[in-house]
Amino acid sequence: MTRKEQFIEDAKTSIEAGCAKVILGIRMPEHTKEIIINDDVANKVAYVRTKYDDDLAMNGFPQIVIEEYLFIKK
Repeated sequence: MTRKEQFIEDAKTSIEAGCAKVILGIRMPEHTKEIIINDDVANKVAYVRTKYDDDLAMNGFPQIVIEEYLFIKK
């Protein structure tokens, strides 16, 4: 299973369990880390599905990578 497939599976399970937020740890080109907190989980998952490859690197910008993620229940 790819990292992207695992993310999607984890998202599905989390959304079904009432997940309210997703937190993404993203490594940027300058080797800094950005933390994204989003409360529109379904929309953020759809975004990741279209904009990131199987290794969770951004399409066209492979130096931007989702290194970790966490789904938070209500």
